[in-house]
Amino acid sequence: MLQAVGERLSIERIRVGLTVEAAADAAGVDADRLACAEAGETALDDAEIGRIADVYGVATTAFFGGRITPFSYLAGA
Repeated sequence: MLQAVGERLSIERIRVGLTVEAAADAAGVDADRLACAEAGETALDDAEIGRIADVYGVATTAFFGGRITPFSYLAGA
């Protein structure tokens, strides 16, 4: 699950033409944390996901295949 979400985070960031650093700065997320999330190594919390989605201009469900954010992702499973 983490890997799939990470890929979607990366795809959406690239779609809007942002670097990891620029996206993280705009969303108020640590750049290393965002990079780790994109690599499927960690889960972002719901507030971080919401801010990233706002920066990318998508619903948070875009990162989860159109479904509501699974608790297991938020728990870092």
